[in-house]
Amino acid sequence: MTLLKENANSILKKELQDKGLKQKFVAENIGVTTAYLSQLLNGSKNLSVEIAIKTARFLNVPLEKIFN
Repeated sequence: MTLLKENANSILKKELQDKGLKQKFVAENIGVTTAYLSQLLNGSKNLSVEIAIKTARFLNVPLEKIFN
């Protein structure tokens, strides 16, 4: 069983878009590069639990929304 929901990256991507935030701004605030965040949100890289938590907290998304 995985901890993250299968669509956690899509949930976070939608939250980022809904809040009108740029990936560069979010990436800087969670400690990753813009390119890496883009790959995570687009699903070309696996989203780690650590980065998912940092991103969700930064975006003020309840962790229950992205975790099983």
